[in-house]
Amino acid sequence: MTDQNDREVQPYDEEGQSPGPKRKGERLISLLIVGTMLLNFPLLSVFSKTHLCMGFPVLFLYLFLIWGLIIGAMVFVLHDRPGRSSDQADTRKDEDR
Repeated sequence: MTDQNDREVQPYDEEGQSPGPKRKGERLISLLIVGTMLLNFPLLSVFSKTHLCMGFPVLFLYLFLIWGLIIGAMVFVLHDRPGRSSDQADTRKDEDR
């Protein structure tokens, strides 16, 4: 991938640090779009049947499964890598300036 200055952008830098807030924001926006598509009419109508799975309506299971997956994906996007705290990241950014 390239950014506006035509330089190559890596998802993680050489030290294995997580991407900056801009990249996280882009990933969260794409997650919002995917979540909206999964929880919108066409797919909901597929699961809106009177069938039961483990005693629960299929639509309820689908909604809770997608809801949990979206939350899990948000945690994955927002979580920093092990061995790096947010305080260290702020300190390194200030030192680079």
